[in-house]
Amino acid sequence: MSGANEWNHLAKSKKGLRVTKPFGDQRSTYFLQLPYRWSLPLIITSGTLHWLLSQTFFLVRADFFDRYGVMLEGATKSACGFSALSLYVLLFAALSLLGVVFFIGVKRMAVKVPTAGSCSLVISAACHPSPTEVDIHLAKVQWGVAQYQQIEGFPHCSLSAGFVMEPEERTIYR
Repeated sequence: MSGANEWNHLAKSKKGLRVTKPFGDQRSTYFLQLPYRWSLPLIITSGTLHWLLSQTFFLVRADFFDRYGVMLEGATKSACGFSALSLYVLLFAALSLLGVVFFIGVKRMAVKVPTAGSCSLVISAACHPSPTEVDIHLAKVQWGVAQYQQIEGFPHCSLSAGFVMEPEERTIYR
């Protein structure tokens, strides 16, 4: 969802491309591969769920002693114990996480750029700038209808460092 949101924002304003080692107007990748507003709540939630799970199921070991305090030989029992209260809290927290993810996923996004996901064909189609633009990967780019036409008579949509217009509905772009 975060990747789709960032891809979609390329149609709203000029931004540098996100790369591992930035140069020029490029931007660096996120430290945790997600923006902090996404990664920090996920880390806290994951840590909390793991802690609750460790409090729900645990190892119980009982050693048996005689009345003089001497441990009886072979009188050790081990078993898996669980806490019902902790189990309920764990289930509530996990279902709350699923509910939050569901509501974030249901939220409609105003799509400005064709949805790419990780489809290299869609990404490649968006990365065919004008032959006159040189080293645009180092500049701030925006997606839209470019000033040139790859095929005569058909406007072309791509990432460009130059001026771009918003695509119009019912128009064929190549």
